[in-house]
Amino acid sequence: MAAAVNPNLPVCCARGAILNVSSNLSSIDDASDSFCVAYRVSKAALNMLTKCTANDVIQDNVLCVAIHPGWVKTDMGGGQAPLSTNESVEDIAQIIGHCSVDHKGLLIAKDMQTIPY
Repeated sequence: MAAAVNPNLPVCCARGAILNVSSNLSSIDDASDSFCVAYRVSKAALNMLTKCTANDVIQDNVLCVAIHPGWVKTDMGGGQAPLSTNESVEDIAQIIGHCSVDHKGLLIAKDMQTIPY
C-alpha cells in the first residue's frame, strides 16, 4: 500500500498521484477581464477540487496537484500556440517527476512555479 512508503519520495510506482490539468486562466488573483469566463470558472472549480482532494488523500500517500501545461496546439489552443501536444506531454511527465509533498494541492506551471489561485 502506498501509505507505507516514505512520503518524501517523488511520484513513482510506489507513490500515487492525481494530476488535474488546469490553466493559468483559472487564477482569480490574476483575473483582469472576462475573457473565456466559462472556461476560467470551470478551471477555478477544478483547482478547488484539487485542493480539497489533496488534503483528503495525502494521508494515503497520494499526491494531488493541478498543472498548467502552457498554451498547446489543440482545437481549443489553435495553431498559434507554441507547444505541440507531444511537447506538452513531455513537460507534464517532467512535472510529475519533480512533484513532492511540497506541491500538495497547488497549481503548478510547466516551469514548476506556483500559480496563485
